[in-house]
Amino acid sequence: MSNLLPRYLPLIDPDHFHDLAFYRELEDTGVEAVLLGGTGSAYLRDVAAMVRAHTQMRIVLYPAGPDSVCPVDLVLMPDVMNSNSHFARPFGSGSVATAIAIAKQGLAYLPVAYFILGDSTARWYFDAFPINSDKLIIGYCTYAKMVGYRHIALDCEDPKRQIDLGLVRKIKQATGLHLTVSDEITPEQLRELLISGVDTVVTPSNLLETADDPIALVRALQDAIIL
Repeated sequence: MSNLLPRYLPLIDPDHFHDLAFYRELEDTGVEAVLLGGTGSAYLRDVAAMVRAHTQMRIVLYPAGPDSVCPVDLVLMPDVMNSNSHFARPFGSGSVATAIAIAKQGLAYLPVAYFILGDSTARWYFDAFPINSDKLIIGYCTYAKMVGYRHIALDCEDPKRQIDLGLVRKIKQATGLHLTVSDEITPEQLRELLISGVDTVVTPSNLLETADDPIALVRALQDAIIL
């Protein structure tokens, strides 16, 4: 396990989950850290402070922009490598403004070379162009390593597409970097990803939002990391 990111990291949108009881139940399943993020931030600061004060779970933040930056244990800096947006791409206005907000607050941060591979809300929000070639993705990841990134993330959220385990193996072999994959998956698929070389698996918030029993689902996913 990375000393920064656990093997399983649920993404939680505080605008949908903002009750302390929910986070205490998450902690009881064995979850050691949660990733807070979403396109809105109405409850973000309050939820981050509440969870830090009343649980032992670490809070990792996926900021939608500089206004989302608040005191947490770790802030991700996801440079969207295949973004056309001046806001989200490396050295884009949003990326720079977010970096300044992190620096001003003296927060721990983690730069991530982030690729949006699925046809999802994130692809729309960050104006990401598709990368349909494994060779190109591996090339991008190799470049990311050479210029200093140590973490790569693949956002594969797409009901029509599942992450290719062969691609995972190729990226790990080519770069050796910490690899995170985000997707709507089952516990069995989570285990397959870990066996294939993924270091951290993220499940998107809408997977829990649509589940009949989100805590039971997290417990099953958490149990799947025990190989």
